[in-house]
Order: sequence, then C-alpha cells, then structure tokens
Amino acid sequence: MNTKKNTFMLLLLLLPAFLSAKFTFTTVSDVVDEVKKKYASFEGMSADFVIESEKGGKKTVRSGTIKTKFPNYLLVDFFSPAGQKLVSDGRVMWLYIPSLNVVAEQDLKDDESGIFSSNSRTGLQRLFKKYHYKFAQKEQPFTDKDGKKYYLIHLQQKESRSGFKTMNIWIDENYLITRAEGVTSAGKTVKIRFSKIDTGKDFPKGIFKMDKPANARVIKNPMLSEE
Repeated sequence: MNTKKNTFMLLLLLLPAFLSAKFTFTTVSDVVDEVKKKYASFEGMSADFVIESEKGGKKTVRSGTIKTKFPNYLLVDFFSPAGQKLVSDGRVMWLYIPSLNVVAEQDLKDDESGIFSSNSRTGLQRLFKKYHYKFAQKEQPFTDKDGKKYYLIHLQQKESRSGFKTMNIWIDENYLITRAEGVTSAGKTVKIRFSKIDTGKDFPKGIFKMDKPANARVIKNPMLSEE
C-alpha cells in the first residue's frame, strides 16, 4: 500500500515538469518553410546534374551543369547531349539543339516552370503553390542508401495541367534539394540528381542570354515542355 502511495506521490511531483516540457515535432510545413528560407538566403547557385527519362521502355540520360541567379535566371550547359544549352531570363527560354542546328525560343508564362526550377527561389514558390505536399513516408528524416539523412516530400498537382502530375523531392539536412523524381500526365518518368551544389555564387546577368549561331534556324514558341 505504501509502495502504491509513494508511486502516486512521485507521479504528482513529476506531473508539473512533464506538462511544462516542450515537445518539438517537425512537420512537412516546417521543412518546406526551411527550404524556402534557405533558397532565399543566396543570390545564385551552381550544381552538376544527371537526368534520367523513361517512357514506354525507352530510356535517355542527360547530364551537365546548372547555374541560377535570383530572381529567375537559368543556364543549363549539357555534357550529354554535347553542346546542347538551355537559357532563360524568366521571360524567354532558349534551347539550342546542335544536332538539328536549331534554337527554340519560347515565351514563358508567369507560372511556367520545369524540373530545374525546383532548385531556384522563385521556382520553389511556384512549386509549393501549385502542388499539394506531404511527407512520403513516416520516418523523417530517413537514412538513404548513401548513408545520409533526407526529408522525402511527395507532391501532387492541385489542378490537372501540363508538366508533372506527381513529384518526389529529397531534401538534405542543410535544406537543399539534391534529388527529384516526377511523372507527367503522359506517363513519362523523369529523375534528376544534383551534386557539387554551391550556393555562394553571384553570376553576372550577361551569361543568361543565348548566343545564337549565325546559321542556326530559330523556331518561335514551339510549346516546349517536360514531355
């Protein structure tokens, strides 16, 4: 009886401390907010990338470097296909395809973005505005095959439109996006990995213009997309 009484008294003594203890839980909104703050803290970044695309059993692999500058400048130099380049100043996007000797020149809408945009400040704002998002699994962060910890977030389009119907993004403990996988409405799967991420860049605006080869054919507004 005394033992029960003593246990009860101990619980009463510990209860105030228990109730006053602060419990912290990381929600998906917490992670998204931290990612937005992280990308808002630097003017530009660079990274290497590898993209794997697959549809109907046909697989393609592309690689290169990406450079961004606030608010919406983008430069992508491809190692494979060699010489291919994508440039955007936020209003126009140019894609040079050397094998065809063609420059595609596309006027951009305010909310238009591709898979590269997930690694830019304004791209993130659009991304989390246009998609519902949640943790993709219970354990967050989780330890991936490379031994590092990541937050894994699943995104789904709020409205049916072109581009990616669903996406998964991997966010490291520094709140940088290192990997993304998307599926288009046409069933095409696109996977991209970023490495050698450098957030201390401040590139001159002049590099975000397409130097069109003199003999290249220019195609206006071909409606380029992730398809």
